[in-house]
Formats: sequence, C-alpha cells, structure tokens
Amino acid sequence: MTDNWLLARPEVDLDEVRALARREYGVDGELTELGSQQDRNFLVRGVDGVGMLVKIFHPTVDAFAVDLHIAASDRLRSEGLLTPEVLTTVDGARTTQIVCADGQVARVAGFQIVDGQPLSDITDADGAQAEELGELVAEVADVLAGMDAEDTDRNLQWELGNALAVVEQLIDDLPEDRREQCLAAARRAAAELDAVAADLPRQVIHGDLTADNVMRDRRGRHWVIDLGDVATSWRAAELAMLLADLMGRTDDLAIVARAVAGFDQRARLTDAEIEALWPLVVLRGAVLAVSGWSQLRIDPGNDYARERVEHEWQVFARTARVPSAEVTAQLRLAAGRPHRAGLVYRPVLSQLDAAATVDLGIRSAHLDRGRWTVPGTEQALVRETLASAPVAVLRYGESRLSRVSTDTTRPAATRARCVELWTRPGVEVTAPFGGILTVDTDPDGAAGAVEVRDAGVVLRIEGIVCDGEAVAAVADSRVDAGARLGRIAELEPGLGRLRVTRRVRDAAPAAAFADAEGEAETPGAADPSVILGTDRVPDPVRATRRARRVREQAVGAAAERFYAEPPQIERGWGALLIDTQGRAYVDLVNNVTAIGHAHPEFADRISRQLHLLNTNSRFLYDAFAEFTARLVAHSPDPSLDTVIPVNSGSEAVDLALTLARVATGRRDVIAVRESYHGWTSAADAVSTSAFDNPHAADSRPDWVHLVDAPNAYRGRHRGPDAGAAYAREVADLARSLADEGRPAGAFICEPVLGNAGGVIPPAGYLTAVAEAVRAHGGLVIADEVQVGYGRLGSSFWGSTMQGLVPDIVSVAKAAGNAYPLGAVITRREIVDALAREGTFFSSAGGAPASAVAGSAILDIIDAEGLQQNAARVGGIIADGVRALMPRHPLIGAVHGTGLYLGIELVRDRETLEPAREEAARACDLLLGHGFIVQAASERQNVLKVKPPLVLTEADAHRFVAALDVVLGALRD
Repeated sequence: MTDNWLLARPEVDLDEVRALARREYGVDGELTELGSQQDRNFLVRGVDGVGMLVKIFHPTVDAFAVDLHIAASDRLRSEGLLTPEVLTTVDGARTTQIVCADGQVARVAGFQIVDGQPLSDITDADGAQAEELGELVAEVADVLAGMDAEDTDRNLQWELGNALAVVEQLIDDLPEDRREQCLAAARRAAAELDAVAADLPRQVIHGDLTADNVMRDRRGRHWVIDLGDVATSWRAAELAMLLADLMGRTDDLAIVARAVAGFDQRARLTDAEIEALWPLVVLRGAVLAVSGWSQLRIDPGNDYARERVEHEWQVFARTARVPSAEVTAQLRLAAGRPHRAGLVYRPVLSQLDAAATVDLGIRSAHLDRGRWTVPGTEQALVRETLASAPVAVLRYGESRLSRVSTDTTRPAATRARCVELWTRPGVEVTAPFGGILTVDTDPDGAAGAVEVRDAGVVLRIEGIVCDGEAVAAVADSRVDAGARLGRIAELEPGLGRLRVTRRVRDAAPAAAFADAEGEAETPGAADPSVILGTDRVPDPVRATRRARRVREQAVGAAAERFYAEPPQIERGWGALLIDTQGRAYVDLVNNVTAIGHAHPEFADRISRQLHLLNTNSRFLYDAFAEFTARLVAHSPDPSLDTVIPVNSGSEAVDLALTLARVATGRRDVIAVRESYHGWTSAADAVSTSAFDNPHAADSRPDWVHLVDAPNAYRGRHRGPDAGAAYAREVADLARSLADEGRPAGAFICEPVLGNAGGVIPPAGYLTAVAEAVRAHGGLVIADEVQVGYGRLGSSFWGSTMQGLVPDIVSVAKAAGNAYPLGAVITRREIVDALAREGTFFSSAGGAPASAVAGSAILDIIDAEGLQQNAARVGGIIADGVRALMPRHPLIGAVHGTGLYLGIELVRDRETLEPAREEAARACDLLLGHGFIVQAASERQNVLKVKPPLVLTEADAHRFVAALDVVLGALRD
C-alpha cells in the first residue's frame, strides 16, 4: 500500500511539454512550473497573453480518476461555482497523454488560466476570510454531494479514512525526535474519530479545499482549483482540511471557529460531525507531517515539498497540542449550539427573554441628527429602552456609532467584543451553565466580576456584586447551572450593567472594544451571544468584502471608485464619513455635498415634500418657482435672469451647448484642453481630459476646437503676461474660424480649472477671452459645476472672481447636495431661441423634491455663512500647506482658493516633474490618518481638496499636520 502513496513526480521533457501544448491546444509560450507533491503542473503563456495550465497526472492515476476530476469540475461549473474550465484538444478530446522519461504514459489535461492568485499568497487569514471560506467549502460540498458516479472510493494518501495507516507506515521518515509525538496524537485522534464515524455522512468531496486551492481574481471572486483529490469521504473531512490549514497559518482557534460558523450557515453540521472535526484536523496535520518528509526522501529535488515541510509540521503541532474536547466546545458555540451536547443554558437574568436590543450601529435611526456625537448617548438610549423592557441588550460585534471619534486622527475603539446587559441595580445574576467558579470582587460589596469555566469555555461577567452563595465560594470551586452568582451593581443612578465576555481556554483577556482594524473575534474576546441567547452583529469586514464584489460584478471595471479596497461608507455627518467598521474620515473630496452630509434641515424639507408630491417638472407647483427664483437671486449678474433646472452637471453642460447653438445658429465650440465637462455626447465632446478619456485628443468631433489650458504654473505661458498670452491663442483661433466661415458659437471653460486641481487662470484671461469670442458673435459658457456655490470663498461664482459676466452658466453638484439637480442660468433671449426648436424639460431636474432640495441648499449656505467659512477654513489649509514647503520640497505649488484647493506634488521644483506615484501613496497614507483625499489633474500629481463647506477649523489644522507627517514619510 505504501508504494501507492509514495509517488515521486514524473520526469518529463520540458520541450515535449511545450510541444504538447502547441500541438494539442494551440498554445505556444514559455513554461513556468507550479508546485505539486506528486503531479506536474505547468503554466504556458504566450507573448500575446493567451495561455493555459497543463496538468500532467502521475502515471499511476488511471483514466477513471482523471474522468472523476473532470466530472467534478463540470459539476461545479454547472452549479455556478467558479473553477477553471477543462479545455479540449484540437481534436475535441478532454485529455491527452505524454510519455515520461521512464517510459511510462501519463494522462494530461488542459485548464483555463485564472487571472488571480491563491489566497495563501495574497492575504493573511483573518476571521472574515475564514468564515467566507467555510461557506465556500459548504457550497462545494453541497454541489459535489449530488454527483452521479458509479464508484468514487479512491485509495488516496490524503483521504482521511486512510490517515492512521499513512502515519503508521511513513512515521520513520519523520525526524526521530518527532515520531512519538506524531504517532501518539494520530492514534488518539483516530480513536476519538472511531467513536462517531458510523454517524458521519459520506459523499464526494474536493479533498484539499484550503487557501492554497482557492484563488481570488481581479474582481474579487473566488475560484476553486486543484480537484485532483476528489473522492468519497466524510463530509466533515472537507471542512477539516480547511480548519487544519487555518490553524497552521494562524494558530488562532477563534479564526478556526469562524470557518465552522461559515460552513454551518450554509450546510448545517450534525452533532457527530462537530465531534469529529478536531480528530480529523489532527489526523490531517499528522498526514501532512509524515508525507512531507517522505516525499523529500523519494524526491529530494522537489523544492515545493521542501519549502512546505516545516509549515506542515507546524500544522500538526498546533492542532495536536489542543485537547479535542475543549476545541469541540468552541466549535459547537461557533455553530450556534451549547458547548456540550444536550446542554440547555440557564438565563443569566430572570427576564432576559423579554429583553429589547438597543441599536447602536452605524445605520441606527436612534443616532440620526448627530445624536451619536452627544456624550452619554448610550446611557440615554438604554434608559429609553428600559422604559418598556426589563433588560436592554447591547450586542456583540457591533461597531458602535456612539463611540466613533470625531477627531479622525485619533480613532476610537468602537467594535464591541462583549455583550452588555443593562437593567435596574440589584437584579439577581445566575450561572448559565455549571463549571468552575472564580470570584474577582470585593466581599464588602464593591462591584467586580465572576468567571465560570467549563470544557475550555470561560465566561466572564463584570458589574456584579457577589453576596450570599457566591461570596462564600472559594476560588476554583464548582458551581451548578442556575446557581446565584450575585446581583447587578449600580453603575449610575438607577442603572446597572453586566458586561459579559468569553475566552477560549487559557487565552489572556482581550479588550472589550476593538478599533476598526481589530479582529472581530479573538480567543481572548470571543462571542458569548449563544450562551446568553442574544443576537450578534455580523462581521462588517465580511459585509464590506461582499459589497465590493457585488459592486464590481454589477458595474464592471469602467466604473470609477476611490481606493483599491475602499472602506464601506454608510453614514455621514457634516464633513465626516463613517465606515461600517466604526472609523470616521474627514471628507476632503466631496464638492457634491456642499452643505455637509445628513444635514437635518435638508433631509426634513425633502422628506416633507416626498410626503406631499414628487412628479415630473411639467406640472405646476410652488417648489419649481421658488427654486428658480432663489437661484436667479444668486446669479452672477442681473442680466442672467432665467433658470432651467436639469438633473445633473452633464445635462447642464449639454443644455448650455444646445442653447449656444440655437442662439447663435453655429455649432462650432472652442474648448480648453485638460478639461472635463460630463458624460453626455455633447458634454463629452468638449471634455479633453486624458485621465478621464486617454483618447480624448484623438476623438474630438470636427466642431470642437481646442486651446491650451491657462495654467501659468506649468503651462506654455508663465509669468505676469501669461493671461494675455493664453487669451491671444483663443482670439487667434476665434479669428481663424471666422475667416473660414465657421465662427465659433461658444467658448466653454471652467472659471477655475477644477480638473487641473483648482488652478486659477491668470489675471485678465477670462475677460480678454470673452471679448475676443463675442467680437465674432460667440457666447461664453462658464462651467461652474465644480467650483460654484460659494466654494471659492471670495465669491459665490468662479466667473465673477475675475470680473467675467458669462452668457450661460452651468451648475450642478453643490446645487443638489448629491440630489439629482443641476441648472442652467442665462438670459431670457437665449432661452427664447430654444423655443424656436421646441420645448425642453428634464423629468427629475426641477421635480418637486429636487426643487425643494435646491432651495434648501441656497438657504443653508446663506444662513450658516458657508461661503465665509470656505474662505476662512480654506485659508487655514492653504497657508498651512505653504508653510510646509520649506521642509517638504515635494510641494510644488498650492492652487485654488477657499475650499477648492490643489496641492501639486513635484519631484523637482525647476523641471516640475510630476510626483504621480508619491501623490497616490500620499492619498493612501492620509486615509490611515483619517482623511479622504484623491489625486487629480492629467498627471495625477495634485492632491485636490474640495470638502463640504462645513469643514471645521480644527479639521483643517489636523489635515495640515497629517500632511506634514505623510510627506515626511515619503521623504524618508
């Protein structure tokens, strides 16, 4: 039997492997060998990127086994699971063969390449990943259970039914000092397994579904690979393979338990299976240990086996040192069951079954309107809850919004790794299960704690006054389930609180609250919810990873998002954004939410309108008239007396171009390079940003004519005469077009170059351009979508900052505070020209709720002095960053004004070489400091600062300090 297990990899001619790939599959390229114990795997990829995986099975693997491998692959794919497709040869066959160096014939199969990496190579295992893998293992097991095969029993070295035999026959290959330990542990585990083996479900399983055999592709999806060990075994063995792998990688029973929880959520484990899991895990570790050393004896050139041999011993050592009974207790709790079979927990408090849960999560409606920022909010909500319930429960795993720090540079520990039970003081506390009692309290009556320990489960209850039976108890005495432990101490007038935590075996106590980056569950702070009968909150890390995949699947790679692994933002307040893990960030990128996130007046006014009416804008209602009148009152000039609401900035620019065309009878437009104006066909036509569209310069229609961006910092013209020089380019082009008989109908430009990072055109440019364009009958369109609405501080509109009165103004973003609203402001006669071609309406633009939103924003900007705040707070940032320039040569310039700023990073202040990589790195580092910043401009080297206008002075100072630290880190 040993000969069937000790199989050295077949020797093959590499040129023949490459020739086989070319001949049988039409793929030619260089070979890269991938590791394997007993087979040979080669990646073949040509210069054109086309490739495949060539798998050469060991010659002892018969046709039935290869067919089973292929059948399992087909089964998974047919049920929607991702696994590499088995390729067909040029003749339509699903396998071929190759002659090995010793003359034996080996079967060969070709597989699709997965563009990704094994999880074991790209990420450390954490609880969220373990739970996700547990669920994946269950899903694979469910699918394979339905396989229709005549005989799937295989005498495999890795099938755990053979485990003890494998260990006993290969034990002598282990170093001598390890043999006794390994053999004794394997025999003990086998005996424990024998006790329940008859009750274990059997089916076809993958047989090696670990982090090595799950790949993550670029879209975050998980692929199951390497089906070479498919065979009939115990279903629990499928999960045991994963648990052994996780224990070897982490030595953390809490993470291992998360995998059990994931599996059980998808496919419920039987009690017998839970009882069998750890013996199976120990046997898996023992098989790995002896097999690795045996493989090196017969195949000393196997680098793959050599690199893994010590890790495989660690898998065994870590699993074998923990008593099965104590681990089983933890795994039962992970599966939502009492830690002993047949045990029924007694309530800790007599009325716990009538308890009410207090929602303190990031999305909690109880914490709207900024209530989460008020000190004492948790206790206030508890008191409100106790008015109608005997006990208030604060859940394990919850990222408590009430604990989020508004100083984003000093994040707080927000994620609860405890359960809190609030009620009136003096209520009796009883033991939920029997065990060894430890009392950690003052017998004179001061509040303290007790611990009850059984089968490696340690339950700690804090906030208790021990008296009566408990006070008389001595350390390490036995207590029965339901025994009185004491009474709840008074924490504050009329309120008592029990804080309940759980530990795994002899783990040291961990903090009851973790920060956003902390593990949700640890051996020192495990979940006691099953024991208490309370609900827990799912791990937000897992939810965030799922949300990323769902979004990627839904919208594809073309949709832009912030960061490669963005935080999941589910609440905002003012200039703050809060993620689901309980971390707050200062939002420095959001010129959309001008009046801040979750503004109560804004929300109330829209909500009220939605209760009344929301329909398309062709009906008559007050909100439309009120909004347009309010916007006219803020227009750049009294001559701009007409407003047309639309639903977005793209639609505003599109309509502005249409108005210019119909008013002048001309279609030609002069646009500025490096600009972005929107995504409709017309708006995109005048958008020339190579970052947003790398082919922008080559794809402009013939009616769009480009001029250089008026950038006096790094553009063609610099110095005091730059404005006039750039304006002459426009004047010359306007004259040339007129001479050609195709005079420009419009010139379009952002009055502050937002896409460039807030670059202000040089003095005199805009007025000179307007004069030149109008001299030939053209109109001037000011695209104020990004910079208007008081953001610039010194003026409400970018155009008026330089004395320009445009003919048409397009606005959006701030106009709706992320509600679908924009507008075009212009003169009456220009709009009247549109009527000659037909009427215009925008279904959502100017609809009742949108119109109310628009009026509310203008009212709030005025009432709260947000334009003035932009000037003041923006000045703090601009002056602060300029003060950093002497010690940070990476800062080339600070562009913009108010709260539209651009911090341009350069590698050399003379050559102005863009520091693109440094800017990207700075954004990532600033996120760690609690600031969301993104790079802008064609060169992606400008840190754009365009926050909500409610940004505080304190946050401005903190940002400058954080930037100082980040730039120092980049320099070092």
